[in-house]
Amino acid sequence: MGDEREERERLLAGLRLLDTPGHLLRRNHQRSYEIFSALVGDEITRQQMALLIVLYQNPGAAQSRLVALTGFDKATIAEMIGRMISRGWVLRSRDVHDGRAWTMHITPAGKELLLDHIPLVAAAQDEILAPLPEDMRPVFLRCLRLLLGLGPVGQDPA
Repeated sequence: MGDEREERERLLAGLRLLDTPGHLLRRNHQRSYEIFSALVGDEITRQQMALLIVLYQNPGAAQSRLVALTGFDKATIAEMIGRMISRGWVLRSRDVHDGRAWTMHITPAGKELLLDHIPLVAAAQDEILAPLPEDMRPVFLRCLRLLLGLGPVGQDPA
């Protein structure tokens, strides 16, 4: 028992929090949030913006497709869609091929919101990457995609 405790204390003494991926990812997540909020504002969240972008690019997508494209779980997507329907940004309708399934569409109001904010969203993405040298940015994005088990940059999940 004492050897195990000593080993744990050695691990703890040698742990450099600022060199751990989990801690660094959390801090970068917070930085990303702060940049988005400062540039885009609080009318729409990053998650809602991501969903509107996916709906704009995939009109009539089923909820399962939205899950694959955004990485949000089913419960989160369902909750977000409900809120976005109530705000008039998303329309949900029954799938004509499968009466049990729902398809989602961006509304004209949702598209207008998206078009109004997309330059700010692009600026936020640039600001997030700004500390990296230009030539490291594609490598960084490839590494992030690898961590998520995604294919090459520009390739959507199946």
